[in-house]
Amino acid sequence: MEQVVGTTSLRERKKARTRAALLEVSQRLFAEQGYAETTLEQICHEVELTPQTLLRYFSSKAHLAVAPLLDAVDALRAFLDNPGRTLPTIVVWQEYVTLEVQEAVEPSSAVLASQVHNLRAYRHWTERDPVLVAMVSDIDRQLRDVLAAALVVDWDAEPDDLHVALVASALVGGRLAVWNRWLAEDLASEDLLAEHLALIAYVRKRLPRSSAAQLHPD
Repeated sequence: MEQVVGTTSLRERKKARTRAALLEVSQRLFAEQGYAETTLEQICHEVELTPQTLLRYFSSKAHLAVAPLLDAVDALRAFLDNPGRTLPTIVVWQEYVTLEVQEAVEPSSAVLASQVHNLRAYRHWTERDPVLVAMVSDIDRQLRDVLAAALVVDWDAEPDDLHVALVASALVGGRLAVWNRWLAEDLASEDLLAEHLALIAYVRKRLPRSSAAQLHPD
């Protein structure tokens, strides 16, 4: 019988460590060498795995590259889908964005430090890999869907509610615009957080739920 520590088996813990090592090494190499120049063989050599084993964790180099972004979406989804959640969706989103900024300014792990470095270089090589561009765009779509689904619950709205879609799009699109401005202009960390919070405050003020009726004229 497989030995279990707490509620997590030793096999699961080993898999988690291996996955973390793959993320740490790949993000560091992407930041140091560039995405296109880094091979799966290089990553596997440092982690002491075969490419076949790596592909059991991540189906491609592109999926490995965007894994930290997808992990963040999954974490947000899990929190918002929690039946015991008491915080409004927009407050949760504000905390999510605040944590993103804090991790960008003072990364809590080597993976995140390399990811931030990689984001700064990303602008210079992204247009060379349309697959990766499409995947990052799909992550933003997932964020909009996660937010919209939670707002539907908050406001007891229909799944195709136009106001819900507008608020979710404004929050996710605004977040992307602020990050792009930070990457392009190298804003100070306090300005980065201030702009994110100002954007969220603007959406809350200009698109309150009470304005939804204006989108459905008689």
